[in-house]
Amino acid sequence: MYARVLACDFDGTAASKGLLAPAFAAAVSKARAQGHTVLLVTGRVLDELRELAGDLCDFDAIVAENGGLIFFPTSSRTIQLGELPPESFLRELRSRRIPFHAGAVVVGTWESHMSEVFELMRRHAPESQIVFNRGAVMVLPTDVNKATGVRRALSELRRSERNLVAFGDAENDVPLFSTAELAVAAADSLPGVAERADSRLSAVGGEGVAGFINQLLEHGGHFSTPKRHRIALGLSADGTLATIPASGSNIMISGDPRSGKSWIAGLVVERLLERGYRLCIVDAEGEYVSLAARPEVLVLGEDLALPSPKAATRILQEHDLSLVLSLRGLSSSKQVRYATTVINELAACALTTGIPHWIVVDEAQYFFREAQSVAFSKNEAANVLLTTYRPSLIADKVRDSIGTHIIARTAVEEERYFISSLLKRDAPTDLVASEALAQLDLEHVGLLTGEPSSSRWQVFAPGVRVTPHTHHLGKYADTQLPDEKAFRFVCIEEGPPVLAHNVNEFCRAIQSVPQCSLRHHLEKADFSRWATEVLGDPSLAGGLRKLERATEFGAAPNRTEILMQIEARYRLDGQEAAE
Repeated sequence: MYARVLACDFDGTAASKGLLAPAFAAAVSKARAQGHTVLLVTGRVLDELRELAGDLCDFDAIVAENGGLIFFPTSSRTIQLGELPPESFLRELRSRRIPFHAGAVVVGTWESHMSEVFELMRRHAPESQIVFNRGAVMVLPTDVNKATGVRRALSELRRSERNLVAFGDAENDVPLFSTAELAVAAADSLPGVAERADSRLSAVGGEGVAGFINQLLEHGGHFSTPKRHRIALGLSADGTLATIPASGSNIMISGDPRSGKSWIAGLVVERLLERGYRLCIVDAEGEYVSLAARPEVLVLGEDLALPSPKAATRILQEHDLSLVLSLRGLSSSKQVRYATTVINELAACALTTGIPHWIVVDEAQYFFREAQSVAFSKNEAANVLLTTYRPSLIADKVRDSIGTHIIARTAVEEERYFISSLLKRDAPTDLVASEALAQLDLEHVGLLTGEPSSSRWQVFAPGVRVTPHTHHLGKYADTQLPDEKAFRFVCIEEGPPVLAHNVNEFCRAIQSVPQCSLRHHLEKADFSRWATEVLGDPSLAGGLRKLERATEFGAAPNRTEILMQIEARYRLDGQEAAE
């Protein structure tokens, strides 16, 4: 994970006997100087906290009253979430001589009065809840806790809980622990609270928190992603879950067209969105535009204009949204220029703010060749997900940044050789590459995770997607075209010209014409042009365009790849009708 936000409890964590530890104050000052956002989170009433800790200007926000009140010291702005229980409740507390204090939202008393408080709540404030804090109890609106207060503060500050490290020690910190990307328990935390944390401090009080913050800063804000933040993608044959880390490891998904590569890529994206990660997807061929149906995703470049690269980063910073940047309306050269610029802008934005959490690049072979300047390392702020059907064309320095490989069926010989070499280098030593690849089919993909010394290989069946990727198999391939619209293959040394009057004839020609004819037409983009202008099939044209661009980048023409693009969309001779 990449930390950009720190949220710390006051009593028993940052402070002892109501006084902030000097070491903690120094660590906070250092963290803010390095661009971290720091929140103080407490059950105390704001005025009481001011008396103890001063003007609070060392923090970006104060989340007081257990999440019920948010104060921004720089602007002196206050946001109140909820209301006090009705006056009748407070009057009854006074009449029974139950000691209590009241803020703007919270009513606090002691656990010894719990039974009476609960009785009065049932009569006068049934919409309220009781929150425990060691020996104290707080009465709050049912939807208010430290997590809701911190989320609202982060929304105002344009930050995300997916970059949040939270420190606490008592029962009222548990909701915040669940929200944070990394939860750290104080040394003397209650046992049940410590069990819910990802890490526990060894030194007591603010000194322990300060030590952790300083260590985090020394590592550039990077920390191992907790195991609870793993994403399940499917099941192995033995029933074992196939999981990947939700952050901290760049991912490459590779495989032939129509191999399930796009399905699994969409599945990973959906799982990340469901966990609240902010994504920016650079979509060369419009594979992700169906995500527009999700409320947290904005698609640009289709019905809405594609923004400038700087504007794209501003949208991500200022709105709680993920973006799909559809580039299919741009020429190949403009796609490369736009993608190169926007990816660099996104990486710079993530380094400062932590957003976006993931940069997803479809058809990565277009943008990450050796000649391109765009590259990522394992220490960059944003995680990177690349999809490609030509992994061998990806620059070495980019491939070396990949920590997780998801591998779909691969039939192209040079790509099988590349994947085999990858498995021999990085997979467990007892894995036989040829046997591993033989297990991959339309329903199973391979997952390679971990460092070479501790790697793991799994074959699994991907899970169900919410926004399924569908190929439209069902168009008939025998519709006859006149001579002037037939595809004419060139570079035929002997015999009459080869004409394809329909898709079936086109496929038969692909299997028989010389390699030089295929190369000529791929380099001239003739196949995608015929699919667009004659067949009226932009989807097929987009698939063929991938192969044309691969040839442009140096890949050898491959008959199987061309046929797979067509078979994904047409019912050819010998194929049964789709049900």
